[in-house]
Order: sequence, then C-alpha cells, then structure tokens
Amino acid sequence: MPNNIQAELSHKFTLRIIELVFTTIVLSLIFRPFFIDLPIYFLLIGIAELFLMTGFYFIVRLNLLPKWEITLSLLIALIIILPTLAISGGVNSQMVYFLPLYPILAALLGGHRESLALTVTLVAGTILATIFSEYIVDLTGGVYSKEMSTARGFWLTISIILSAFFGHFFLQRYTEVTKQLKEENTLDPLTGLLNSRGLNTHFSKELEETAITSSPLSLILIDIDYFKKINDRYGHDVGDICLIEVANVLSSTLRKRDIIARFGGEEFIVILPNTTKNQAALIADDLKNVISKQKFSDFNLPITITLGVTDSRGQHDNALKMIKRADKALYRGKDKGRNCVELSE
Repeated sequence: MPNNIQAELSHKFTLRIIELVFTTIVLSLIFRPFFIDLPIYFLLIGIAELFLMTGFYFIVRLNLLPKWEITLSLLIALIIILPTLAISGGVNSQMVYFLPLYPILAALLGGHRESLALTVTLVAGTILATIFSEYIVDLTGGVYSKEMSTARGFWLTISIILSAFFGHFFLQRYTEVTKQLKEENTLDPLTGLLNSRGLNTHFSKELEETAITSSPLSLILIDIDYFKKINDRYGHDVGDICLIEVANVLSSTLRKRDIIARFGGEEFIVILPNTTKNQAALIADDLKNVISKQKFSDFNLPITITLGVTDSRGQHDNALKMIKRADKALYRGKDKGRNCVELSE
C-alpha cells in the first residue's frame, strides 16, 4: 500500500476513535449523576478530559502533527483512564490488568517509538502509584495493604516491560515478513532485479521528483540481440543463466542511484535520475561495450545488446510515453543492425 494512502487511512481511523471517545465522555458527564454519586472533582476531571479531547480533535482534524497522531492518542488515552484507576485504588484496581496491553497496542497501531513512549510512561506511573498508593483514593471501599500494593506494583511493572518486549519482537517479525512479501511482489524471481510492479513504484517517485525539482530524468530500454536463438539452440536453462549474468553485469556497471528492472523476456529498463539524454547515451554506450566484451554461461557465448535512450519532457510526460519513445528508438537500432545505441527523436 502506498505511504500516502496508508497515512490517510491512519488519519481517518484516529479521527473516528477521537469522535467515539469524545461522545463517550459527553454521555458520561450527562448520565453519570443518575447512576453514581461522585465528589465534585470527578466532574471537573471529566470537563478537563472533554477540553483535552476537543483540542486533540482539532489538532488531528487540521493535520497539524501527522507524525505524532498515534503517539498522542495513546498518551491521551492513558490520561483519560487515570481517574478510573484512582477511583478503584491505583495499583490495587482491577482495571490495571488491562495496562500491559497498551505497549502491544501501541506497537501494532504506531510502532517502536509509540510503544517505547507508552512503556516509559506506564512504568513511571506504576512506580509512583506504588510508592504513594496509601494516598490514592479508593472509592470501592477496599482495605489498604502496603505489602499487597508493593507486590502488585512490582508484578504490574514486570508485566508492562514484558509486554513491551513482546510488542517489539512481534513488530520486528511483522516488519520482516512485510519486507519479504514486498520483495516477492516487486522483484523478478530469476534475476533479482525489480519487476514491472517495482519499476512502476520507483518510476512514479522519480517522475514526481523531476516535476518538483525540474531535474533531468532519462531512460534506457535494453534488448538482448538474437536471444531466441540461444534458447532454441542451447535450451531455456542456458538462456536463463545468460539472463542472470547479463543482469548482474548491467547492474554492477550502473551507478548506485540508477534503477534497473527486468522489463519482460530478454528486455531490461534503466531509470537514470538527474541525467540528461546525452549523459544517458554515454552510459548506454558503456553498457553496450561491457556486455560485448563478456562471455556468458558455461558455453562462453558472446552476447550483444541494443539500447534505446530517451528523457523526460516536462510535467505532462509520463512513464508510458517515455517507454514508448525508448521502444521506438530501440527498434530503429535493431533495423540498423543491432549492437548499438539509438536516441529517441
């Protein structure tokens, strides 16, 4: 999923959660007096929470701190639950058994940063609540025990820390699996180069960068000459070995910033950021010469390539147009006898 779409979904999700919590607080302030008689300061706490949620809602709504929305929402959720914990006795409350779930939830919704911030806050709050447990109001009428409060505070702290480690390893594993799936979806299984999906992703980014900065962008389309004859004479397994070796030579010859993909069959495509068409022509000529000097597979087969070169032509240009221009140049090169570099008109 593209990053901008993922960010937009996360933004909308945060808004819906805020609206739900906001509604819950309002209903609580309206209907709680009919069901339970609490001291006046709990009403003041509810009003303070209402103002806090209102301010946070506008921060999210106006997209003022997009990178911190999840972090702030999790911390505010803690602030809102604290009065409930105070009502039922702090670390002695049955509600505290839900707190170890917060680091895992933070890891799933946010990431390492959110989980760490929440874990530090919870551990510090638990330690303070344990130290000052005898001063925390307990409206449930429970009998205070220093030994029990200390034991519960200790095990609660341990549970929160273990939960944070579990969330960290879960997120790490999830990241590895996601990366593996992404690579499988964007890499060509034979050559290890980008496939069409991966190419489209990188191509779109480079075109956007070119439109913003007005920097040059060039493209080289490469075709292995008479590759069908290799497959017909030596077999497709030898043809695959040649493809792998040609891909390795091309990628090792290019610059680190250049992007190369297998475009299908025996064709490759190279994107050259910050490169004019004349500079791209020189790079293409180097690629042609390097390939023509090599021998490929166990049969030491000579291979040549034909290359079509084009460049980006303003904001109204796109990937399809550039590839079509390079393809036309490539076929002109084939008509001229192959093993050459041809520039687009």
